[in-house]
Amino acid sequence: MSCGESQSTGVKDAKGETTAKYIICGPGEANCFVAARFKDLQACQSHKDWADMLCDSKSNPGTMICKRDTGIPLGTAYCTL
Repeated sequence: MSCGESQSTGVKDAKGETTAKYIICGPGEANCFVAARFKDLQACQSHKDWADMLCDSKSNPGTMICKRDTGIPLGTAYCTL
């Protein structure tokens, strides 16, 4: 592959070396990559639940307040073994 050329990968092609992987993909499951690695699916799912939220840490310094994002998702995330 030459400089500036990109390779599109799907969920099944994402690489990682731990039991559970947190994979982020663009629209249509394109350009997937392992964003984080976890010891088990429960830890991964906990992170995914948090990552799917909108959080505000500026309104109340020292406190983070999160709520579910009800907007249209720009990408997709998965926890997988």
